[in-house]
Amino acid sequence: MVNESFDLVNYGGTYYFYIFELANFSALAFFLLILYKLDFINVNSLIVWFALFFSPFIFNYFLFSPYLYGDQFMYAREVMSLKSTGEAVTNIGYFGRTDSESAVTLSARMLGLIPLPNFMTVTSLAFANKLILFITFLWFKRFFKNENEVLLYFLIPSLVLYSSIGLRDTLIIVISIIFIINLIRGRVLLPILLLYPLITLKIQMFAVLSLYLLGHLIFQAHRSRYFFSFFIFIFIIGGLIFEDPILSIINLYRVAFVAENFVASDGFAGYQSFALYGDADSVRLNSIAEVIYEAILNLPILLLIPMPWNWSNIFYPIQSIESCLLIYFYLKLSYENKMHKNNEFILLTFILIVGLSIYALIMANEGTFVRYRFTLFYPFFLGLFYIARQSPSGHSKF
Repeated sequence: MVNESFDLVNYGGTYYFYIFELANFSALAFFLLILYKLDFINVNSLIVWFALFFSPFIFNYFLFSPYLYGDQFMYAREVMSLKSTGEAVTNIGYFGRTDSESAVTLSARMLGLIPLPNFMTVTSLAFANKLILFITFLWFKRFFKNENEVLLYFLIPSLVLYSSIGLRDTLIIVISIIFIINLIRGRVLLPILLLYPLITLKIQMFAVLSLYLLGHLIFQAHRSRYFFSFFIFIFIIGGLIFEDPILSIINLYRVAFVAENFVASDGFAGYQSFALYGDADSVRLNSIAEVIYEAILNLPILLLIPMPWNWSNIFYPIQSIESCLLIYFYLKLSYENKMHKNNEFILLTFILIVGLSIYALIMANEGTFVRYRFTLFYPFFLGLFYIARQSPSGHSKF
């Protein structure tokens, strides 16, 4: 069911939206009980996922205003438009691009396919995200004997938060997880197909995973140190040969993100203000050597943000601590399972560092790039977990 006269309001500070969303929660809870009765999940998963399915009620409108992540309303408006009229909202989410379907529209189409009783509020999209994540959990846990251990990896605070709001991050994370796990398993057809939605949903993730696919499929860099070294050599040579287009793309995103967050002395902000008062030349990089230097300089900052002096809400200190812990657990899993001897791990980690370096180069707004960082890091973290469980030692607990 969809409300054809859907209006994006804040419910006047009340919680009337619970009336509509209780149907969605009840449907997910009932589905969870059926799977438990059929022994698809254990009692711990039943309890935890019951709480996770309830979590969309906790965040939007309760712990924080939904306008903290205001893009939710854009996605919700598009879902309602597609489901009620079959037509997309004109120019929604294009931001100057009209050559293809926007990320907002594609995300709305995908979220709108989730079989919920109704789509009435921005929280409906959060329930759609929860169901997508739960199905991913069911698929992922098939590769492990210890379901409780897998469950821990789905309790990371940022994952709980981003899957409890109506954004496209969960879609990107899930597609990336399926891509990485299948590629590690030697199945390349599905990863190739998954690149198609990613090029629209997240062009940066498309670029990083395309490089991973290239290293796997063409260079066989996961098979031996010699192949990996050759892959690195070609990667460096390619960077030098295509220096100009690479710099052009990097500088485009650097300027765009700086302009988006630019605030002039007169109080005006955004792209128009940057065009009048900003200095684009001061942001641009002029050589690959400068790109490498800037990436090395900014990578630790990306990994540690948000910095304490920029903590403006309760989630920032949690996300800062979480980032440090995830890095620690990544290193711990690697050390305990002697991953330095595993060629798949070496390639996986190299691609992760390249991806994080790209974000470090274009980083501007801390809140935005905390999300970007997690969306990139988490699928690779699960990839490491999968590799660790396939290793002879198999020590992969937190």
